Amino acid sequence: MRRCLGFVLGAVWAAAALGWGQGAVTLRWSWKVEAARSCSLGGGTLLLCQVSEGSSASVSLSVSSDPACTVHVAPVSAPPGWPAASPASGWGRVTTVYAFSPPPGSAGRRVEIVYRAWTDGIPSLDLKLAVEVSAPLPSCPPATPAPGAPPGTEARLPWSAHRPITWDDFWGPPPADRDPTAGAGIATVLAFDLTVVTARDPGTGMWQAGIASLLVTAAMERDRSWALPERRTAAALAHEQGHFDLAEVYRRILDRELRGLSADGWAAADAEQELRTRAGEAFRRVSAGHSEVQALYDGETDHGRDTARQMAWERWIAAWLREPGLAPLP
Repeated sequence: MRRCLGFVLGAVWAAAALGWGQGAVTLRWSWKVEAARSCSLGGGTLLLCQVSEGSSASVSLSVSSDPACTVHVAPVSAPPGWPAASPASGWGRVTTVYAFSPPPGSAGRRVEIVYRAWTDGIPSLDLKLAVEVSAPLPSCPPATPAPGAPPGTEARLPWSAHRPITWDDFWGPPPADRDPTAGAGIATVLAFDLTVVTARDPGTGMWQAGIASLLVTAAMERDRSWALPERRTAAALAHEQGHFDLAEVYRRILDRELRGLSADGWAAADAEQELRTRAGEAFRRVSAGHSEVQALYDGETDHGRDTARQMAWERWIAAWLREPGLAPLP
């Protein structure tokens, strides 16, 4: 079943390094959360996450020692009826993964999964994952297809290497202001959605913001894509596929640029706002490059009618899909 709200994917929080006990051994730990609605650090040893009832989630806890020595992590407690957590031991660094799905009737509850980490020479450390279970996510309403579209289909078609476009994907009427030399037009859209997580650095006192979840999409809007009946040839369709592939190239560029973003500030809100500002700037820069290259593609190939130039562009686009960093940016 599709859900209306997206999930946090691959969110990573690194807690402050701690060291105590005899000698110079330091334990460090980090959490990686997949499929939670949101997470935040509730203190040095507590991670608080919201997870919807019935949704799947997993949490990875990694603990390392400096200098390297044998590290142990073992579950201390888990809520009744939930899956058992697994222990882990190893040299220098260990990771344990806890996968779960809040059972029916758990909405509104807060539960804790507690791990104990230790190594020789220092006291053990309890690390807690607190889960606030929210109501199940509602089902998404069905998308409204364009008039004349096949039943059960959505207007927005995500790019896929395994699903090339066909002329049946061009639902819209030719616009009145279309280029008179063009026989078809594909409408593509780049979009992104991100969730920000903030944590305070106890060493500097500053707040750091990072991307907890990121979804970048390239899609064809079938209700705004059109083609003249007499121009629906295989060569013309290959040209339109090139436009769609270019959108995917710049989606990958945008994804790469956004994933590297971070920001800091003296307040959590300041750090988050700075990160979102940088994300907006990256989106505008990549979108500008995308628009310029799409126009250049049409101009140099004469909308696909120049066979030699069309073949050259298809080779370039294939190379850019393999390595997006080769594509031009302003």
